[in-house]
Amino acid sequence: MSKQIPENVKESLRSIGLTDYEISIYLTLISKGPMDARELSEASGVPYSRIYNILTQLEKDKLFIIKEEESRPSRYFAKSPDEALIIAKKQYSDSFNEHSDKIIHTLTPIYQSHDTPIKIALYVHRGRDVCINRALSLINLAKNSIYFTSTEFELLELFFDDIKKARARGVTDIKLLVDANALGDKNFKSLLKKYNQLCEIKWRDQIFGSSVIIDEGEDAFIILSESFFPKKMSYFGIVTDHVAFGPSSLYYYEYLYKSANDAKLD
Repeated sequence: MSKQIPENVKESLRSIGLTDYEISIYLTLISKGPMDARELSEASGVPYSRIYNILTQLEKDKLFIIKEEESRPSRYFAKSPDEALIIAKKQYSDSFNEHSDKIIHTLTPIYQSHDTPIKIALYVHRGRDVCINRALSLINLAKNSIYFTSTEFELLELFFDDIKKARARGVTDIKLLVDANALGDKNFKSLLKKYNQLCEIKWRDQIFGSSVIIDEGEDAFIILSESFFPKKMSYFGIVTDHVAFGPSSLYYYEYLYKSANDAKLD
């Protein structure tokens, strides 16, 4: 080859499913341009007895090269790396979705038939400052979205500056759900008017505690304040290490939000 290809590039090509012979052919075409099968065999070191099978794989299945039918003998062209990788990514995604659906639909009923409890770690954060700091850390980590709810004026007041900063750095999908009683409180309503410049706001009856969910359910945190524990006079924050905690929290939030009422703050 006219240019030395770094070994880590070859390793990356192996990682996305190309064999060593396929890599040799593709990189030869990248480096030296179009060739016919015999020229490719000589330039890449791939045995001529194997060359047509590998070319067919690269052309028909993996779509990394193009065959020029008009020329005699046929010549082969490398697709540009960006085009080849876009196709490879789509093929992988389609294949993964097809196989994962098959695995889930077949194995889930078998798994569930045993009714075996799953051991997960449930973490309870106790104390006002600990819970507030944990919630704020999620808000500050958010990249795409923040969905939060609160029955506590104090929490929303403490969250405001960090929500404002999140909006400023490009987090535009922000939704707030509050309890119906908040709209009847003068101070609460005044705070919500400030939030109305940053996010969508809805209300509904019987909001249970406070929560913060970020980035399509990537992480979530639920806070039960002292109003739920009048004798304990404390805050409790709940989180688990189960992979479904964030997505299920998001699913429940979206259910509540869709059936909630738009907040009229004029």
